Amino acid sequence: MKHKFWASYLLAALAFLSLEPLTMTQVLATESVYQVAQNRAAYTQYMQLGYNETKRRNYRKALGYFQQAERLRPGDKYATAAIRNVTGYIQRGSGRNRIAFVPGKPGRVRSAGTRGSCVQTGQSIIPLTPTDKEAQRTTAEHPTFYFYIPQTSTKIEALEFVLQDDDSIDPLYKETFKPSRQDGIVSITVPTNKSSLQIGKEYSWTFSMICNLADRDKDSYTDGKIVRSQDENLVLQLKEPNTDLDRAVLFATAGFWEDSLRTLANLRRQRPNDPEVQKYWEDLLNSVDIKDVVNKPLLPCCTAQR
Repeated sequence: MKHKFWASYLLAALAFLSLEPLTMTQVLATESVYQVAQNRAAYTQYMQLGYNETKRRNYRKALGYFQQAERLRPGDKYATAAIRNVTGYIQRGSGRNRIAFVPGKPGRVRSAGTRGSCVQTGQSIIPLTPTDKEAQRTTAEHPTFYFYIPQTSTKIEALEFVLQDDDSIDPLYKETFKPSRQDGIVSITVPTNKSSLQIGKEYSWTFSMICNLADRDKDSYTDGKIVRSQDENLVLQLKEPNTDLDRAVLFATAGFWEDSLRTLANLRRQRPNDPEVQKYWEDLLNSVDIKDVVNKPLLPCCTAQR
């Protein structure tokens, strides 16, 4: 069947060439078209098989498929991310860890990623991001951002989130929120009435705790970047029947931190007493060394100030 397909493909390619006798250049060009199409089909097949085995938690088998896909497209960001994350599962021990994430550039430049003199040491914001050395990836047009807000000895007047398109002076989204009265994890979703994130474009964000609205130089804040991208093979897998936990694993394997974290956060809200959901949440945060907040509550925040 495959031979018939490629024979038909080759005949179709030949039909576009001149009806005059073929030159060697034309023959080579046709062979090149054939080879590109064949490699594309094989790459897609290996990625699909890799994601499917990941969903089954057969990580070593999945690794082999992703490696074969990467050989066809050396340096491909989706294949390399999958190899990196599946290898992380294997190294941590798939029996003990339900889910894991390995960023392309691990580590944090500064403790908890926070600056400013608004609050004392140990009372800083903790962004729920895998690293501050590279942009986190998302498939969402309107992503959600998560931050741990500590109890502070200093009165916090407001929280502020800004999402900036680096090519524009005006922010894509900027909002001020009422601070929560307890420590915990807050989430901020870009509203659907704001412009969608464009695929392949990096955006900068800043989240601040404001101690004095009249003196913003003392804000404690954290910042980072996010980029929206799309893996067609992952999209195909997500269209198949999956549990939410399966989806979280697939997103993490493909390198989409925001989607994986958001999926598990929503599950924690829906099933707060489910030990399996809590285990996945803990494993994901522990894998990127955000251990201090795994048991912190998800707060019903944030309400925009008017």
